[in-house]
Amino acid sequence: MSNSTDRQFQEADAAVEQTVAAFMGKVEPLLVNWEAVAPTYIVQCLLLTLCREVSKLVDDPVVRDFAGPATVRLSNALADYRDSRSADR
Repeated sequence: MSNSTDRQFQEADAAVEQTVAAFMGKVEPLLVNWEAVAPTYIVQCLLLTLCREVSKLVDDPVVRDFAGPATVRLSNALADYRDSRSADR
């Protein structure tokens, strides 16, 4: 790979890490905001919403056409979790 390509991957990785850190910074306070709402409920709601939204990304033709088998398996696992009964989670 060229230096330019390597730099783009490094920048993309850094952008993903920054996004996750910002997301987690917003999630952690949610776990203690409501006395009557268990943190596990918040985590489950977040996971379900993320599963739904990430599945949409993987289903996008731009991504789907380049998704490898591992990405498809992960997307399918997320969809399985999203579609499972709440009692099974």
